[in-house]
Amino acid sequence: MSLDSVVSFLIFLLVLSGLVFVHEFGHFITAKRLNIHIEEFGIGFPPRVVGVVRDAEGRRRWFFGRNAPKPEELGGPRTIYSLNAIPLGGFVRPVGEDDPTIPGGLASASKTARIAVLAAGSTFNFLFGLLVLVVGFRMGWPDRVSIVQVVPDTPAQRAGLQAEDVVLRAEDTDIHYPQQLSRITRSHLGLPLHLLVERGGQQVEITVTPRTQWPEGQGPMGIQMGQGENSIVYYAWPQAFVRAGQEIAFQVGELIHLPGRILRNEESLETARPCGPVCLNDLTRLAVNTAQETRQTFPIFQLVGVISIALGMTNLLPLPALDGGRILFVLIEAVRGRRIDPAREGMVHLVGMAMLLALMALITYQDIFNPIIPR
Repeated sequence: MSLDSVVSFLIFLLVLSGLVFVHEFGHFITAKRLNIHIEEFGIGFPPRVVGVVRDAEGRRRWFFGRNAPKPEELGGPRTIYSLNAIPLGGFVRPVGEDDPTIPGGLASASKTARIAVLAAGSTFNFLFGLLVLVVGFRMGWPDRVSIVQVVPDTPAQRAGLQAEDVVLRAEDTDIHYPQQLSRITRSHLGLPLHLLVERGGQQVEITVTPRTQWPEGQGPMGIQMGQGENSIVYYAWPQAFVRAGQEIAFQVGELIHLPGRILRNEESLETARPCGPVCLNDLTRLAVNTAQETRQTFPIFQLVGVISIALGMTNLLPLPALDGGRILFVLIEAVRGRRIDPAREGMVHLVGMAMLLALMALITYQDIFNPIIPR
């Protein structure tokens, strides 16, 4: 394994651990605010290495491994803060997570409080992703679509488009992503498409009519798009906040519309498949290499921001064992007027966790033997 691979792997562990920690800290701080007792807030995953807890007089009590002081020794229930051996993120262990008979626990809290705690992890991931993207847009972001190549004898060439043109607007839409320009183009097949491009510091208006049929390997206009150095934009802080919010909305919209695009054969199952830890490590390696080659910071900010948003969105999916699945049970309880039997709910989450682990194993197998990013 090369030194670059080792460095990118360490960065991957740091990014993943940091984002999981942010997620769990959201659960933790919200539960504390709502007076739901937390038995332990841990950095990393067990086995526990060292922990600290305060007694009734506010004194810190340090301990190693499982040798935590008993609640009666501390003057009542206290929160353990621990450092654990497996350096991946962290965890929160609220009291009475699945038992509504335990007072002061999560399951015995009000429906509003439970939803707030369950949603807080993803909320913190969204907020953290927003802040990372804001800094990324401030430091410089490839936020325009540039034309890399114009194929001869195509609508683009006949309309006067040139390589290194930067597309600013198509019809009334500001263009920030190649996907935007591609979709607007396909909605104007055989119709005039008005473009505003930047060429040599000057803005030029061009009208091109995308063809309804084209050779394999080409598109309706006959251009190759990219986001090179001439597409990097440096935003002031207010505009950076706006663009970061728009980026999050774009990423969420991409996920929502993905099933429809697959059904319309606009996206292949291969390119749309979920990305597991091995794939995320490959993405980290690609981002690090791109940052080194371009001497720009945006690949790292983009990686961290997008993964943070994806982590928040994934955990809100209404699937058993995920935060979204638990929220779904609370909403069902609110509609039917009574709680679903905790034992049955626990079994559903247990089966759901087993299925998610099996899916993760399949995704990891695919990422190893059929990687999305060539190694």
